[in-house]
Amino acid sequence: MSHRSLSVALLLAASGAMAQTPGPRPPSTDSVGRLAAPGAVQSRERVTARDNDLLVKAIEGRMRCTCGCNLDVFTCRTTDFTCTTSPAMHRLVLARLDSALTPDQVVAAFEAQYGQAVLMAPPKRGFNWAAYLMPFAGLGAGLVVLGLVMRRWVRARPKPSPEPAGEAAGATAQELERLRRELERIES
Repeated sequence: MSHRSLSVALLLAASGAMAQTPGPRPPSTDSVGRLAAPGAVQSRERVTARDNDLLVKAIEGRMRCTCGCNLDVFTCRTTDFTCTTSPAMHRLVLARLDSALTPDQVVAAFEAQYGQAVLMAPPKRGFNWAAYLMPFAGLGAGLVVLGLVMRRWVRARPKPSPEPAGEAAGATAQELERLRRELERIES
């Protein structure tokens, strides 16, 4: 028994789908609305070495599955066994590679078919540069504002005034003379 069919059998056994129950059970759904019944897993073709080739993984990692899961095609087809979209996209990737297209041409063909929404990262051209530059521009602007605020705080702090050496600040000549006399009286 292959690894995949063993996994499917274990999933069916764990869900109780193999137990004999009278009549069909209504399918349950999860919070996203996908079928949550492991019995809904489709039978798939046997996985070959070419399906997990590094080139195929790299191409499928650059494209978003159009089923709505927001995963790349490779991750969706290897983790969500209820999805019918990612295996179809995978077969299309393999067919385009067989027709001697380069990896960039394969991705460009998917972009032409589905638009830029199929790409996991926006292309670095045109207005899309804003997606790459705005985080750094925002960080730079935040640092400038923080620097200006801190500079204002430092400048607003009262500076200590230097006291004249040997004299009390703001004392008149009469007060200084009286202080000197008092100190002489105490010392004697």
